[in-house]
Amino acid sequence: MLNAIMKKFKKFITFFLFASFFTIIGYEYPMIIDNSKKYVKFKLKNAGFIDSFISESNVIKDLNNQRKEEIDTNFNEVSGNSFNLKYKKIININERTSGFFVNHNDKKKIFEIYLQEGLMIKDNQAKEVNLPYNISFEKNGGVKSIFKINKNIFLLLSNKENINCYYASIFSLSINKTLFKTDCLPDYENVDFNGLGGAFVELENSFLLSIGAPEWNSSEIRSLAQDINSLYGKFILFKKEPFIKNKIITTKDYTVFSLGHKNPQGITKVENKLLSVEHGPQGGDEINLLKKGSNYGWPLVSYGTLYNDGKSFKKITKNIDAPIFSFLPSIAPSSINNCPDNLKNYYKKNYCLIILSLRGQALFVALIDKKKMNLVSIEKFKIGQRLRHFGLNSKNLLFQKDDSFYISIDSEGVYEISFGDFR
Repeated sequence: MLNAIMKKFKKFITFFLFASFFTIIGYEYPMIIDNSKKYVKFKLKNAGFIDSFISESNVIKDLNNQRKEEIDTNFNEVSGNSFNLKYKKIININERTSGFFVNHNDKKKIFEIYLQEGLMIKDNQAKEVNLPYNISFEKNGGVKSIFKINKNIFLLLSNKENINCYYASIFSLSINKTLFKTDCLPDYENVDFNGLGGAFVELENSFLLSIGAPEWNSSEIRSLAQDINSLYGKFILFKKEPFIKNKIITTKDYTVFSLGHKNPQGITKVENKLLSVEHGPQGGDEINLLKKGSNYGWPLVSYGTLYNDGKSFKKITKNIDAPIFSFLPSIAPSSINNCPDNLKNYYKKNYCLIILSLRGQALFVALIDKKKMNLVSIEKFKIGQRLRHFGLNSKNLLFQKDDSFYISIDSEGVYEISFGDFR
């Protein structure tokens, strides 16, 4: 009897010490407990016992309930100089997109929408995509961009390993594997993944992807844009073949295309020209004509000013390519694409581009001279919301049907857009 009591007492003491230890550890180092919980949920999801390890079930439930909310089907209209812009909401989403695709069959349009929080909406149902354990949502991180290569889907992610190693990676959803990753960022306390870039354009046997210099007031991270040995602050030219085969990317599979970039979030190809939009500092957002081997100046030159103290940068420096246009004040350009066909035909003597903006809360129509490659005009269509991404087709081009195309708007959803009433 005494032995049984002693055994129970020893079990109680062991349990008490164990619980006390983890209570103290959890109080002093909550990250250890949080990481342990995250790891357990990650394993349970991989085993098929739960549906998500990042998102709470109520978040997914709320997203699905948003699909059922009534939407105003009436068009709003913004008058332009010689034509008008019409828009209306077609899908409710109270989050930010990392990109989306639109397909069309005989019956309906199918939207495949990816969110920065790691969720995907398809057929009006939200679910968490398969994500690597080391994805990090700290410092404005998450799923920052998506793209397709031969129907395989890839995510540009922000990641964290150990205590202070923040970096970027490309993750294949087809095989749930990280294929590429950058080095750890210096000055980890001032990392800001809002500046990670993610601009993508598909070429014949390759593609370009921007990796920004993601910082908030960090000269150390900022300087990486001029460091040829760093991938930050660059457009990277990747070969397609290893992505088609879902192979690990080696240094033989990519080269630095251009450097001196801060945060390019959009790029498009017009005939044989590459045009991108890039966030500047405080002012100085840019439209750039991209050329292989060129240096676009960050952080040596900019038409913007430094945050906090407002000091100016140099405007012109030797061996630096100047932007085609610099926005003052900032508009925070998020995407750029070719104009839809009806607008392109209206302006057929010029290159016609459409640009979305976050801070500017507007869609811009930019015309560029085909020979001189200088900006002819830029027209602003104020919508009053933060415009994020264009809906793309399976070839990563602007999806358009019956002169309509689609954009995502932060905390609002997906909108149908069209130009008309040409004068």
